[in-house]
Amino acid sequence: MEETVKIGLDVVPMSYPPSGVRAYVRALIDAFRSRDCGIDLVPLAPLSGLTRTTNRVSRLSWDVHGIGESARAAHVDLLHMTRFAAPRSSDCPFVVTVHDLIPLQLPEYRASLPSRIQSELARRAVLSARRIIVPSRFVAGEVTAMLGVPTERIDVIPMGVSIPAPRESPALLSGPYVLHTGGFDARKNLPALVRAFARAAPRLGKDWRLVLVGAPHTGNRTVYPPLGPEIERSGLGDRVILTGRVSETDKHALYRHAAIAVAPSSSEGFGLPILEAMAHGVPVIASNRTSHPEVAGDAALLIEPSEEAIAAALLRLATDPALRTALTDRGHARAAQFPWSRTADLTIGSYRKALDT
Repeated sequence: MEETVKIGLDVVPMSYPPSGVRAYVRALIDAFRSRDCGIDLVPLAPLSGLTRTTNRVSRLSWDVHGIGESARAAHVDLLHMTRFAAPRSSDCPFVVTVHDLIPLQLPEYRASLPSRIQSELARRAVLSARRIIVPSRFVAGEVTAMLGVPTERIDVIPMGVSIPAPRESPALLSGPYVLHTGGFDARKNLPALVRAFARAAPRLGKDWRLVLVGAPHTGNRTVYPPLGPEIERSGLGDRVILTGRVSETDKHALYRHAAIAVAPSSSEGFGLPILEAMAHGVPVIASNRTSHPEVAGDAALLIEPSEEAIAAALLRLATDPALRTALTDRGHARAAQFPWSRTADLTIGSYRKALDT
């Protein structure tokens, strides 16, 4: 790709609440604009903006027709859809990043007719992409198995993590705490984490707390089941802290002072919070499901995402300083293997293959 090419970048996720997809788009924008890589980046989004709460008809209209028309008007050479969506027809070639196939796999995400229609339209349109980018080998296998996409059209491009500057930031909370930053939807397995913390709490000690960062993205109680009743049943309401959405500065401070980070999700396409915690020097407990082992390597305590296993892992890590030190050291090394610069370089390679097809 020696000549400058115009890449139309789907930036709709930039209007989403904090998420891995939003971090991915932000990182690509920063990487492309900070280097001489022969890319003229053209951000594409509706003027009125789209969020997860925008009515589904408007979102579908943009995905199916609007973004293709905007790409045509901008005379881009290639369109990059950064999420599980694609135009019904496009005058220019396009690539699609499929972060996961959860909308097609898990029943909670297919409960409503509009969500099923949106997923089916995306499934059909994605098959027309020149290249499909996925963040893990696990998702690559799912795309081949569920969508029938040949492996030679799939590019495995891991997400990245920014290594924080080694500066001290003030603690936002006192005492040791277990941290979760991975979201509130059903697959994140937060009820099991709350029950596990309640089970471990008597042996952890009264100073330990569980900190859950973020908030549900919508009011859909099927996808985002209320957590309040579970916290109330645990009898530890004053020791389970719901922060709501926090700034990046506060999120870094929460990571830096956490004793343990937990990612008990039952299904993930990648698992960015694992790397974020490792980059901050926090020992990690993660589920042994889907993409997590691929991302964590030997730098996390991998467990079954059950209440009993999570509780046992919390107690083991809290009482074993040697294990905490080992996981912290391995975590730093593991996070360093995932720079966003590599994500950008490999993405440019995917663009080149799409344009050469």
